[in-house]
Amino acid sequence: MTQYKDMIRVTGPAFLVLSFLARLPAAMVPLGVITLVAAVTGSFATAGATAAAYGIGAALGGPAVGTFADRFGQRSAGLVAAILNALALAAIVVAVGVSAPSAFVMLAAAVAGLCTPQVGPLARVRWSALLSAAANPVPASAAQPVAASVRRSRLATAFSYEGAADELSYMAGPALVGVIAVLGFSWLPLVIAAVLTLLAAVPFALHRTAVAGSRAVSSREPLPMVPLSLLIVAMSGIGIVFGATQTGVTAFAEELGMPSAAGLIYAALGVGSAVAGLATAWLPARWTSLTRYGFSALALATGALALVLAPSTLAGVTAAMLAVGVVSAPYLIAVFALGSEVTPPSRAGTAMTLLGSGVVAGVALGAALAGRLADTYGHMGAFTVPLAAAILALATAFTFRVVTRPAHPTPAPA
Repeated sequence: MTQYKDMIRVTGPAFLVLSFLARLPAAMVPLGVITLVAAVTGSFATAGATAAAYGIGAALGGPAVGTFADRFGQRSAGLVAAILNALALAAIVVAVGVSAPSAFVMLAAAVAGLCTPQVGPLARVRWSALLSAAANPVPASAAQPVAASVRRSRLATAFSYEGAADELSYMAGPALVGVIAVLGFSWLPLVIAAVLTLLAAVPFALHRTAVAGSRAVSSREPLPMVPLSLLIVAMSGIGIVFGATQTGVTAFAEELGMPSAAGLIYAALGVGSAVAGLATAWLPARWTSLTRYGFSALALATGALALVLAPSTLAGVTAAMLAVGVVSAPYLIAVFALGSEVTPPSRAGTAMTLLGSGVVAGVALGAALAGRLADTYGHMGAFTVPLAAAILALATAFTFRVVTRPAHPTPAPA
């Protein structure tokens, strides 16, 4: 636990609490939108289209918020995004309540997505800046390899926490929506999401750890487009895995005649990912992010293969989902870490939000592809999509290693 104690000393415990609570609304909104629109209109098609509008907005808006943060600072970007996001969520509730045209409701959802506070990506930018500064006091003579190893270890710990926090929020958010919806107030989840955004995302934006921007365009270095593009593909790949497994598990539960079991089965992925994310901090510091990326991509492909080969039983599919979850967190952590390493600090916000948007876009694509296959071939057809995406992720990892090999020499032992 020493690694995590060091994190708390750098930021203070309030930061960890705020960063977790501030990302809950984004996890609540998709299901909250579906619940509200379907309950009021009786149309799941309209509800799904509204949720899709939110997802598209979030995928497009993430890099915009990140670029704004790089230019004007995280405080300004986070504050504006949080306020606009809360107002847009309130607008959805009001529009549905007064039976406004569906197009207006979808527009409000798209705006809410565009203005989603990018808590996870921008928190990772803060860790990179804070831990880089924390590593600087190491003597610069012959101790440079040690300094690099220390920073890598600290950053891996921070990113491990962030990965676990992401997974826990995306389990807790929908669960919270479900509990509230049982009370019969379909509008309440979005209202709570809006209030929580103001009470948590705003203080997160204004926290002392916020990274300042670089207003001068000339002082901001260009993005490394080739390696960053490969990492975005890598993130889209695991997003496809997530989206397709959600659809496949839902189809499997329907086939079993136990539709309510879908959430519990998918929760196995979240639990496995959260636990593995926290445990990633104990991997040897000498393992570079590139090494971790390669091995985790191979493990992801193995986990996806297990999903296809697993017996079509409740226990078999749940165990396979747990296997996918255990390998997904190290994968995400490694890709975010590489994104931090290959990107100039002045463009870190843009890069981290681009990677996050890759996941969001992948989830939407994976759900759409798996849905079509599930209609024709059942859950096994849907489960071929995660396998194909994992193979793509493995090929991307190999390509990234080849492309960036000169920039990643083997480090000296710590």
